[in-house]
Amino acid sequence: MSWSDQIWALSGEAFGSILGLPFVRELSEGTLALEKFERYLCQDEIYLGNYSRQLYEFASLIEDPSQKSFFEVFARAGMESEKQMHALLGSRFGFDVTGNCKASAITLAYNSHTLRAIRSGSKELGLASLIPCMWIYNKVGLHILQSARLEDNPYREWIEEYGDPEYTRGVGEVLHMADSWAERADQSIRQAMTDLYLEGLRLEYAFWDYGYRGEEGDYSYLNI
Repeated sequence: MSWSDQIWALSGEAFGSILGLPFVRELSEGTLALEKFERYLCQDEIYLGNYSRQLYEFASLIEDPSQKSFFEVFARAGMESEKQMHALLGSRFGFDVTGNCKASAITLAYNSHTLRAIRSGSKELGLASLIPCMWIYNKVGLHILQSARLEDNPYREWIEEYGDPEYTRGVGEVLHMADSWAERADQSIRQAMTDLYLEGLRLEYAFWDYGYRGEEGDYSYLNI
């Protein structure tokens, strides 16, 4: 069994919990209150700004030229597309997601989690920490795309963006790269990769949760 198959088998309960969050359900239905989506988008703007820089820092750890080139192209395309989506939705709803947002403790913890892993100098650990954001977002997007009420849904573009076939193929290539590295790694590295992924998965859940509940939510399950 590949490493990605193993960690997905460990992800079932947490992924199901994400799909059951009010934020995801109401986004799918098109009934999510604008102030909740604005809070989410503000945090996403901060998070992805840092995540984008971290993707390029991580790419410097990749020795194989073809893998490095693929990852840089994938990262650039994903971040440019996301930036355009933020601008579109911000303009439509009158959100200012660039100047009036303060990072939540969850956003800071999530960015710090990936940065620590990247700066360990291990490409295996760096990639394992980065995967939850791209993979879970894509999985959630595909789930919503299959069940959402898209007609007259104000969040339609966001839903379609994360279910985009090209993005899905790119995520699959990243997972294949992680599997090839994990296969050659010793057991201690594989376990560390799994631990980093699972911690990222918990932070991913909290990121969605914060979009709905904000500072009034209880995030003690993160121990941050």
